[in-house]
Order: sequence, then structure tokens, then C-alpha cells
Amino acid sequence: MSANNSGADRLRQKGDASVTELSERKKKILKTIIDDYISTAMPVGSKTIAQHMGMSISSATVRNEMNELETMGYLDQPHTSAGRIPSDKAFRMYVDSLMEMSQLTSPEMDFACDYYDERMVQTETVLKAAASAISEATDYVSVVMVPRLSSVTIRHLQLVPITPSTALAVLVTDAGVIRDTPVSFNTEVTPQQLEDVSKSLNGIFSGRRITPEDLDIHSEIMQELRGQREIFSQVTDIIRDHLLAGDSSVEVGGAARLLSHPEYNDVGKAREMLQLLDSGEIGRAIEQSDGVELKVTIGSENRSEHLKDCSVVTASYKIGGRAAGTIGVIGPVRMKYDKVIKVLSYMKASLSEVLSSSGKLLDQNGKENNDEQEQK
Repeated sequence: MSANNSGADRLRQKGDASVTELSERKKKILKTIIDDYISTAMPVGSKTIAQHMGMSISSATVRNEMNELETMGYLDQPHTSAGRIPSDKAFRMYVDSLMEMSQLTSPEMDFACDYYDERMVQTETVLKAAASAISEATDYVSVVMVPRLSSVTIRHLQLVPITPSTALAVLVTDAGVIRDTPVSFNTEVTPQQLEDVSKSLNGIFSGRRITPEDLDIHSEIMQELRGQREIFSQVTDIIRDHLLAGDSSVEVGGAARLLSHPEYNDVGKAREMLQLLDSGEIGRAIEQSDGVELKVTIGSENRSEHLKDCSVVTASYKIGGRAAGTIGVIGPVRMKYDKVIKVLSYMKASLSEVLSSSGKLLDQNGKENNDEQEQK
């Protein structure tokens, strides 16, 4: 697995035009202010900047430059006697053009890999591990979206008998097991009947992407099923209502980490964010729909009112060359963007690799089971 910084490179290309309005000295002062503010969460004064920049510039010169940066909208002054803090506009320029990027170190990559277990085959288990790894590595809240069924290929649909009148419907894709759910039948069914329905379902859907509209097909299926029509109808209803309904589910990691950042010392503000993370709204707030592989949304740029005081960094991971889902980090606008971008660039590649591997393993096991059934 190798780190991928292509998303960060695109961010730099995007910001090249806007940064030209600032002189080199202003850019250096602005970057120094932002770096200090990210580290301390405190307003930054001219004396501090002059100390950071050495003897090459006086405090008076720094004050004049900071006044101009404030007039241009890059700095805010929270109190009359206090120093300055960067605005959303300043952080946008920082992300696009000023911050310094580097590769993840080998220990950092090994740390992320340690969260994955080679025995992991279920998608939910892999995504929980990814959410934990991202949150631990960044010290922010992580959000990992389940692969969309419209973007993955069906490998197997299997009905596993539990009792004479119940079974487990298991949907296996090239991303692993997306969903499994129990099915209750009106009458008793035999294992052979379940196997026959499973074969019919696989004959139609295996190797395809599935949508709710696909489940409304009747003629070609009903001719094959004969006495199994009622079973098939109940199974397709379950797939539509329960398995496909999982498209927008998310895994959240490190929600409690919000409380370690001073921006969330306000109990009411922290409670609102925790409620958002606990709801389905967070998935819709971060889901990427514009095809951008890596995206940084800063403060007021967020569409959701609940995220106007936050920054959200998201990346799309792929399965089989197609965008399958989104991973993201949510934190204060005073975020360590370079670290977050490095972690997400690496994790989107590693997550794609792990999910693809788990899907192949499940596919192999499914074929072996089918061969055994046919031999019997």
C-alpha cells in the first residue's frame, strides 16, 4: 500500500491564482500566524510573529502587515487588545497554496495497517477498523461511509437456513458482505427450496450492480421458480427494504475526541455536534457527489449549518476502479490539514485494497460452497 498525495496536489493547483495577490512577506507572515494558531488555539500577536521570523523583521512592520491582511479579509481580531486569528479565507489560502506537505512515514503507515486483520471479510468490520485508524491517527472525528450498492458488483445472494421457517439473506459484493438480514416465511421451507431460490437469484443478479428497479423484474424469474414464487417474493421484499436501505449508513470513529479541542468547550455546541454524528444526517453532509477524489471544506463553505464552525476533509475510495464510498475527518477550522490530508490519501488506497481483497476471498469461498452443493 502506498500513500497517494494526488488530492493534495490538485488542491495546490486550485489555489495558485488567489495567492498572487499577496507579497512574499505577507504570505510568510500569514503562514506563520496560521501555524501558530493551529498549535495554540490562541490569537497571535505581532511580537510572537516577529520572534518566529527572527531578526529579519520588526514588530512594527509585522503590525502594519497584519493590519493590511485584516483589511483584505485574511485575519480577524476577536478583541480590541488581542492578537489576530485566521479567517476561513486565510485557511483556504493556506490549504490551497501555503501549507507544506510531506509523505507519511513508515511507522505511520504501519500504524494504520495494524488496525486491519487479514481475517476481516465483512465490510462493517473493515469500515469500523478504518474509522478507528483514521481517528487515532488524526485526533479528530472520522466518518466512513458504507460502499453504495449502486457502485459495487453483486457476487452472491445466498439464503442460509436457520429454522424451518426462517433464513438469513446474505448479500456478497466485490466489496465484501454489505448486509445480511433474517427472513421469516409464512410456511416452512426446506434447505433445497432455499438453495433453488438462491441459484435463481444468482443467475439473474450475479456480476451486476443491483438497484430497487431490478427487483421488480417478474416474467423471466417467475417462469423459473414455479413453486418457489412466494419465497422469492418475500426475499426480494427483504432485499429492497433492508439490504438496499443500508446505502447511506456510516461508521463514526472517535466522537469523544471533539471534547479534547477548546472549540468545543461550550457544552451546548459539543452536544449539537455529538447529536449530528449520531444521526444519519452526517452521511449526507459529507458524501461526495462531484467526483473529487479529495476535498477540503472549510467553515462557512459547508452546506450544513451544523458544520459552519468545522472543517471537513473527505476522500473517495474505489472498488474495481469505481468510486464506492467516502471517508472523512471532521474537526475545528484550526485543523492540522497537512496531517489529515496525508492520512486520508493513504487510507483511501488501503481501504480500497482491503475491501477488494475481502470481496475476492468471499467470492472464492462462495464458489467452493456452490461446488460442494452441486456435488451433493
